[in-house]
Amino acid sequence: MNRKPIWQALAGTALLIVGVLWTYAGGRGYVEKRVNAVAGACRADMTIIQKRDAPANSGAIVLFHGLAANKYIMRYLARSFAELGLTVYVPDLPGHGRTPGPFTAEKAEDCGRSLLRGLSARGLIVPDRTILVGHSMGGAIALRLAPEFRPAGVIALSPAPMQAKHGVSPEKLLYQSSPQILPNTLITAGQYEPRGLAANAADLVAGNTDPTIQFRALPGQSHVSVLFSPVLARIMQAWAARALNMPNPAQLPSLLYLGGGLLGFLGILLLSGPFLRELATIAPEEAPGDPRARETVRFLTEIVLVSFAVVFLLRHFIPLHVLGLYEGDYLASYFLLAGIILCLLHPKLALKKFAATPGVLLSAAAGGLILHLLVTGWFDLTITSSWLTFERWERFPLFFLAAFIFLYALEILLGPVREPRKRLALDYLALLLAWLVLVLGTLELASGQILVVLLMPYFGFFFLFMRLGARLVRRRTASATAAAVFGAILLAGFCLVLFPLS
Repeated sequence: MNRKPIWQALAGTALLIVGVLWTYAGGRGYVEKRVNAVAGACRADMTIIQKRDAPANSGAIVLFHGLAANKYIMRYLARSFAELGLTVYVPDLPGHGRTPGPFTAEKAEDCGRSLLRGLSARGLIVPDRTILVGHSMGGAIALRLAPEFRPAGVIALSPAPMQAKHGVSPEKLLYQSSPQILPNTLITAGQYEPRGLAANAADLVAGNTDPTIQFRALPGQSHVSVLFSPVLARIMQAWAARALNMPNPAQLPSLLYLGGGLLGFLGILLLSGPFLRELATIAPEEAPGDPRARETVRFLTEIVLVSFAVVFLLRHFIPLHVLGLYEGDYLASYFLLAGIILCLLHPKLALKKFAATPGVLLSAAAGGLILHLLVTGWFDLTITSSWLTFERWERFPLFFLAAFIFLYALEILLGPVREPRKRLALDYLALLLAWLVLVLGTLELASGQILVVLLMPYFGFFFLFMRLGARLVRRRTASATAAAVFGAILLAGFCLVLFPLS
């Protein structure tokens, strides 16, 4: 009897239990209240975070997240300010998290403006006792709203570029002009930020003689890691305390919740192996495919050439623009067109492999959907907002179709699972090359799809785990169609979590 699945399931369960305990321990001491904030035309899902038993009226922080992010991923920074006794307001901007769309950069700024006015009118915040804080797009919003609101201070973490300089082209700008920088403004950028972003951030304070306006480079930090940096949290606590003229006895919040979230995710991954093995129908060994279609050099060359052709086509027409996802419609259109072209290059193979019994397809679909719900539900409870709203589920069928066609083409060209490690390496290399073509389209061909670049690390991890699962489904079911259905459900769900609604 093979005991490996049993031990794997036990280890996954243990990691989930530890993850729950760590998440609970990391959140003790804070009161988090979720509200639906309505201010003018802005309707935002917002969380208010306070230190338990904190004194009233110490001051306030309004914290804006970045593009393709949400309020929950800002939790560590929000709790850092709550440790000072401040009340922290963290909204989901339009089209992000649980706030309905549509998203545009202008709507996000207007919503931030309306929220500040609404909170101020209700007496919940007072400008000279409030600090505006933001990351990336949110950093640009905080800087742009400051001259109107006149807060006690501003902290902009890696603000989105607002000038076409240092290699940043106009189509990559969310905002086209830089604001006036007020006293008590801190601007930061991580060491491993894209060069154009860091240089543009530094330019915002260049030549300024006011000592309360500063730029700080953060060694060892990337665009995302700053959100969980204890060093940055200390810097921000000190800056806020000085700007609000208050003592700074604050401690740092615990990062246990982050560790708990990651441990639980690993637990789900460990559990997914035995789960998929039990769910997927065991089928006879798959017959070999067309060997010419699976020659490594030819296969990778086709992926690269087809990707270039699709990127050039998308400069003129985005067929899935109706999808209503900010830059996600571009990626879905890439999947659709690339998949169709690859299938047309191998029509006999595509028709031959498009076969599976209803039971096999239902098992694969059930496996993909259950894993999506488990992972997104877990992350939504621990690290970042991931649970799909109804508005996002409405877009699921169309994105699923585009993802399925692309992944089906990939499956038929990779062929049956004969040498699992070699096949996975080739699979991942093909996806990497395709993604690099998309990045090249952004950087050199002025496609303007900046999220393709910013989200590349997330997709790198996702594709690795998703393709491992798809390989297992293919091996158990001997069906390229079932493996593509499984992967397409996970890919569509992942993209609908990340991309803003437009």
